Amino acid sequence: MVISVPTTRTWPSCGSAAVSRALLLAALLACVAPLRAGEAPVLSPARSMDEAGLVDIRTLVPDLSQEIRYAGSHNFVGVPIDGYLAPRCWLKREAAQALARVEASLRKQHQRLRVYDCYRPARAVAQFVRWMDDAADTRTKAEFYPDLDKPQLRGVYIAPVSGHSRGGTVDLTLLQCDARGAACTPLDMGTAFDFFGTRANTDSAEVSAVQRANRHRLRDAMAAEGFANLPEEWWHFRLDPEPSPDRYYDVPVTAPPTRDAAIDALMQRYEGEAPGASLLVLKDGAAVVARGYGRAELARDIEAGPATAYRLASVSKQFTAAAILLLAQDGRLSIDDRARKWLPPLPDAAAAITLRQLLTHTSGLVDYEDLMQEPYDGQIRDAGVLALLEKENRLYFAPGSAYRYSNSGYALLALVVERASGMAYPDFLRSRIFQPLGMDGSLAYVAGGPEVSHRAFGHSEIDGRWQRTDQSSTSAVLGDGGIYSSIDDLARWDAALYDDRLLSDASRALAFAPHVKVVGEGFDAHYGFGWRITGDTLWHSGETIGFRNVIVRWPAQRLTVVLLSNRNDPEPYRTALEIGALFLGD
Repeated sequence: MVISVPTTRTWPSCGSAAVSRALLLAALLACVAPLRAGEAPVLSPARSMDEAGLVDIRTLVPDLSQEIRYAGSHNFVGVPIDGYLAPRCWLKREAAQALARVEASLRKQHQRLRVYDCYRPARAVAQFVRWMDDAADTRTKAEFYPDLDKPQLRGVYIAPVSGHSRGGTVDLTLLQCDARGAACTPLDMGTAFDFFGTRANTDSAEVSAVQRANRHRLRDAMAAEGFANLPEEWWHFRLDPEPSPDRYYDVPVTAPPTRDAAIDALMQRYEGEAPGASLLVLKDGAAVVARGYGRAELARDIEAGPATAYRLASVSKQFTAAAILLLAQDGRLSIDDRARKWLPPLPDAAAAITLRQLLTHTSGLVDYEDLMQEPYDGQIRDAGVLALLEKENRLYFAPGSAYRYSNSGYALLALVVERASGMAYPDFLRSRIFQPLGMDGSLAYVAGGPEVSHRAFGHSEIDGRWQRTDQSSTSAVLGDGGIYSSIDDLARWDAALYDDRLLSDASRALAFAPHVKVVGEGFDAHYGFGWRITGDTLWHSGETIGFRNVIVRWPAQRLTVVLLSNRNDPEPYRTALEIGALFLGD
């Protein structure tokens, strides 16, 4: 990380990473020569971002990809840096507006920026100097400065004043997206951000021609809006001319007092170099928030976004219930049919169970997960659930007499859909729900069948590290949790729940009615058909290995929050409620 001391509009390679003493001396003289006798950088007395004339870039580009390294521990110091109280990018207004123009231009080419650092408080630079002076602290050497010793950093890479502290400088990289502007992943630049060494020079001969070309693509995009690249660091750009060349600041980096910033604060756990999430907020039929945080696939550094498809887990149940209601509308079945009408192999103990009871978790069926041998060989499917239940001539309670959440019931409902419709469950959903609503990225996933477009892969934190945990022995069961969808598609699903384009008024009334009180789940709710009802909300969560999801609807307020994540923690329901509260009453 080069921290230089230029104080005028002319800015040759201050803080150069030149390899020879002669080149280094020339670079330093170039930095010093423009200064008049006695001239020195001036520390501004500003004590707020407004006083400093700094703008939060997300007020201009709400979904700009940010990975503010100095707000966390993945940086060359190895700890969060002084003055970074929030992972935000602040810049002088002119620089922020220019950066927004770069982003807008890149999006037309299916590319985007990822920002690592922007304005940097002077106190942060002071911490860098203290770290440099601590010869014993070499924890990050292997990653950030493998070819150098700390004394070599002084004056060349680290100095007491940084151009970043003037608010016109930004560190970033370039992402390549697909034709939809999704699945964005960083281009290979040959080194990581903040690599100390000549390989980081923009035109270094130590990297491949492709990597150099990628650096030039970034350089050219930034230059088109007036940003000059520091030749020693491919990621480092300064707006030319600088908005405030002779003044630097020490205002801490904080979040602005806006609703969008409050949302980002609630979603901060998902952001950065970790499995992520996609967040949707719908108000009066419009998506007021639709953005991704973190990574859809950690191994390939693919960003999460609105098109990212997550395994919905038990949020899938509302689609299984809708399929049953559609068949009831068609006259193909009745929700009060006995389950054994459609699934004759069920044992005598299950003879009285109705489809209604399967829908409301009042059947008393034994949990199929408890019947599976451990370790289970391969993955069980919906038909395998029925095969297990055939052998269990017992129930937890008499049908209709109590509530117990049952994945078994919804696995059987998927089989009922197949028997009543004459179609495979995934095909029925595609032809009767997904295609009519334009949910082109949604499907009930079967291995060997159509692939999941823009798929997120599940992860779990194990021993302090994120590891892929995408599938388990129960992940192939479709009716209880096997659907993949995105927030883009769920916006279409939500719209259909307000009118009769899919389900009739009567069917929707049944789905959203409080048929039974939920017990044993730690919250106050009733259950409908694939929906929980709490107060004026309709909601459902979904948890499976590597995924945690929730949809919460406030129909009377025309407000919906959807939070999908490809990680085992945190639980998203409370976060969704807090985000929803920011919009209630609008």
